Amino acid sequence: MSWLFGGGGGSDKDKESGASTPVIPGTPEVSDESPPGLGAAGRTLRVRIGPSLSTLTTTSINNDAIPHFIDSPFFVGRVAVRVRNFKGRTPGPDEPPRQDSPYFGSRRRLFSIQLQGRFKHSSLKPYGLEHRHVTCAPAPHDRQLTNHTQEYSADDVVFGAEFERKVNPPTGAWLAMKFANMIDPALLADLYSDTPWLYSPALCAMNTAHVIKAPSSALPIPNSASNDKLFKSSSKPLYAATSPSAETSIALSTNPQSLPFDLTPVLGDWVWGGEKELHEHNNLLLPEYLDEPKFPNAAVAERRRFFGSKSHREDAKFLPEYVYNLEVKQTSNERSKEWKKRASEIFAPFIDLNTFDLNLGINVNLVRYLNNQPIRLVCKSLSKNIPFFIVEFDLEKDDATHVGGHSHQSSA
Repeated sequence: MSWLFGGGGGSDKDKESGASTPVIPGTPEVSDESPPGLGAAGRTLRVRIGPSLSTLTTTSINNDAIPHFIDSPFFVGRVAVRVRNFKGRTPGPDEPPRQDSPYFGSRRRLFSIQLQGRFKHSSLKPYGLEHRHVTCAPAPHDRQLTNHTQEYSADDVVFGAEFERKVNPPTGAWLAMKFANMIDPALLADLYSDTPWLYSPALCAMNTAHVIKAPSSALPIPNSASNDKLFKSSSKPLYAATSPSAETSIALSTNPQSLPFDLTPVLGDWVWGGEKELHEHNNLLLPEYLDEPKFPNAAVAERRRFFGSKSHREDAKFLPEYVYNLEVKQTSNERSKEWKKRASEIFAPFIDLNTFDLNLGINVNLVRYLNNQPIRLVCKSLSKNIPFFIVEFDLEKDDATHVGGHSHQSSA
């Protein structure tokens, strides 16, 4: 998915360069090009985050010093979303939107999703509120998995977009996808399905990967002290997991300031925000190869290239004893002098999430092509169909109200 969000890695310096937006080679002139903003009039952006569809809650954009907290039997973490020139909806009626973050500065980035989290190799038995902690498995060389333990390989954990209904891809979309597969051979997609989707392995999609040893082995899950913040998964979730706990689990999505417990022993400190950004530090993606690393510790393109191999992804695991700091960000263009240097980072489209305006050499507003659906980005287990976290960008009509996690049109 790096082709979709732009290719800048932890070391990119996507400053103002005056370079034009790259055009997909061979892109035809199309008749359904639409002026910027068409279809977005009378709509306002709302961004929601959660570990499942039924737990999605509105998040505070560009408040990157206080990231959103999510927790489920499968994953625990923090998520910060930044959107340039944000003028959308906020969690509370008295909270004004933060239009920008010092993070953007003079960079040409348009948005960023930054995650800090741990994967839980939890029992397949459903958790109750009385379970305050889940203890991690032993170190990798000592691990002995039981029949009730799930483990996620780098081939299984994907990041991408999902839609609940059909979309109407614009003319030339097949050519864009063909070009995208040249850049990201691991990309899987079906835009013409009744429920369209696009996925890439997460370690190929993420612009930045920074992994550290977890501060402790304890993984808290929601407890009785936060009953008012708990939501039960839908009886008919979009993600029909093979694990019974996916439909019966308790999950949490909330502002971290309302939590009754300290996250520091679980995730460590959140030290990013403002001008301080995440940088690549990837050697613990393959802890068994610390003495003979497969790629340089700060090398984004080499890391993506390595995990472009299915066999390499199958051999790598997301381990609960590590904290994974990941970021996907999008830039309006890359410095042209870098294009030949970074083959996996040359495709940098333009998408303004405030309006869903997309520029791929042609100007397209996505609202009508998406059939008024949100852009729902999902990190999930592909084999088990279990979501770890979801970030949803929705252009709501201005006469919509937001009740219980769903948009409702007013009767007026």
